[in-house]
Amino acid sequence: MDPDPLPHPSRPIGPDYGTSFADVYDDWYAEITDVAATADHVAELARSPADPAGTGARRVLELGVGSGRIALPLVERGLHVVGIDSSPSMLDLLRAKPGAAAIELHEADMAAPDLVAPGPFAVVLVTFNTFFNLDDAARQQRCLEGVARILAPGGSLVVEAFVPADPPDRVERDLSTARVSLDRLVLTATEHDPASQTVTGQHVDITDAGIRLRPWRIRYATPAQLDEMAATAGLRLADRHAGWSGEPFDDDSNLHVSRYVREP
Repeated sequence: MDPDPLPHPSRPIGPDYGTSFADVYDDWYAEITDVAATADHVAELARSPADPAGTGARRVLELGVGSGRIALPLVERGLHVVGIDSSPSMLDLLRAKPGAAAIELHEADMAAPDLVAPGPFAVVLVTFNTFFNLDDAARQQRCLEGVARILAPGGSLVVEAFVPADPPDRVERDLSTARVSLDRLVLTATEHDPASQTVTGQHVDITDAGIRLRPWRIRYATPAQLDEMAATAGLRLADRHAGWSGEPFDDDSNLHVSRYVREP
């Protein structure tokens, strides 16, 4: 499903996914996407129309801010950044980093961003499959409706996600090797349910210290399904690319960066 062998962790069976991933997150996911290109793209979108030189900052909300992989570079570009994450462990990881004090952080469910992060926002950002961490369609729809309420008129919601391959015709299970080193083996076990469009997984992390399970779950959607949900929430697709540097999107693309706008 996901072209990366270590898909972005989602909510495990329990309240805090960070307890399963915080100790390895920055190591495993540091290079998953082009951080500089992402931050540059968002900063360009966030510039005030009255400030063509781009020297003024506008407000950006990141859903699933995690350890600040994107949020901290956005702060460095002069933006006012607000972050939402459900994991206290991940937020603690972020707060310990230089520059984190400049980010307004909220420990909350990103399915209802409007309840904790009053707008308006020039940009709402959700990167690297994080939107799929909302693991049922109703929560995804609620998130988009909340985003529509807090976007400034003409503001942008930017979603980065993989393009699902054709689903199997029945529940499919798989076991693969995700990482191998002299002192660690990480196996990934998944169960793909095409009826619910969910993938439930375990990273089985094996070291000399023992075995640790790192569970996750995603509910994926096709670009067309995302467009339909966004339209229901009052957001219109403005453009879609195959990467953060404006790469053309076509039928062979396995990743999309889609921008939705709230009409003025």
